[in-house]
Amino acid sequence: MLVVILLSPLAYRSWGIYELRKLAWDASEARQAGNWADLETAAVRWGQADTGSAMPWALAAEAAEMRGAPDRAAAHLENMPADDPRTPTVLMELAAIYFGKLNRPLDGVATYRKALEIAPDFAEAHRRLIFYYGITVQRRKMVEQAREALRLGCENPETYVYLIGADWLVFSNAYDLNQKWLQSGADDETFEVAQMIHWSGATGYDDFGRAAEHERLLGEVFEKYPDNPELLAYFLSQRATRGDREGVAELLAKVPSSEGDDNRFWHFKGWLDAANENWADAEVAYREALKRNPYAWQTHLELSSVLRQQQRLDEVEQYVALSMKGKELRKTILQLPDVQSVSPELLRQMQVYANECGDTAVAEQLASRLAQWNGAG
Repeated sequence: MLVVILLSPLAYRSWGIYELRKLAWDASEARQAGNWADLETAAVRWGQADTGSAMPWALAAEAAEMRGAPDRAAAHLENMPADDPRTPTVLMELAAIYFGKLNRPLDGVATYRKALEIAPDFAEAHRRLIFYYGITVQRRKMVEQAREALRLGCENPETYVYLIGADWLVFSNAYDLNQKWLQSGADDETFEVAQMIHWSGATGYDDFGRAAEHERLLGEVFEKYPDNPELLAYFLSQRATRGDREGVAELLAKVPSSEGDDNRFWHFKGWLDAANENWADAEVAYREALKRNPYAWQTHLELSSVLRQQQRLDEVEQYVALSMKGKELRKTILQLPDVQSVSPELLRQMQVYANECGDTAVAEQLASRLAQWNGAG
């Protein structure tokens, strides 16, 4: 009896290995023959039997896609086990299905998050999430994700572009993508606001009439979403440009308390205090804005004006220089065909700028990365 008990598990494992090998063989044969129906069937059976492998579900998904069933392909990929090291990479394919053929962007975001739960330092998932938050004008989430990638040491060169350009970065394909995602029926506010903010880039307006039309359309969206931080920031900028103190004060009163870490609202508080000649309060507000975004070149410039009013001329030159350097970086970056095109020389300029802005942690990490990237090149 003892021999039977000892041999039974071994016999079971041998039988299990044989069956798994047969299922894998059947799947391989079907794939080579282009028999997608048989491949999907064999791969599903294989995945159900071998719960620790991502491979069968990847093959089942491939077969489903070849059969014109992306929804079934996504369902297969949702079965991939977390403990297979290949899973995070394959999850990027699942996200591509959600963002693409199925047009389920929120499921795509959840897939990126799932990959990061499995592998927190998975650079590609961070890169795609940062891009998504940027293109949907979820600025705070974009900055948080960029800094998380930096903290984990899995950033890409363009991560620094997103961080430094948080207040002004634009995307040429943002209007079309947000229009598509808006049709998904999920998170209408995010996609509708982002689409309308990017309307100007899509229509290429360059005259007052089109600018006025853009503001009118944004106003209609603002009526629907009066607490939206991106719309509040847009109209605050418009009213400040026109010198409308009452309008700025009115909008600042509507800023939700949850947006207290957004540097832009501190900036406009500083603008209002300066417009009312409350120089000390304006300085405090501008410095609070720079704590939250040390790269805000317009805040540097307006802080220099406040300091000049207080006759602190030794500090004025410093902030004017930072403002000019930030503005020039903005011009250079916006002329790039895409954020992936950032050059080593531009990154070196950004590293110096980060250091001068007081973001020493980012400056030091970028200096280290430049050494690594140059060595790898």
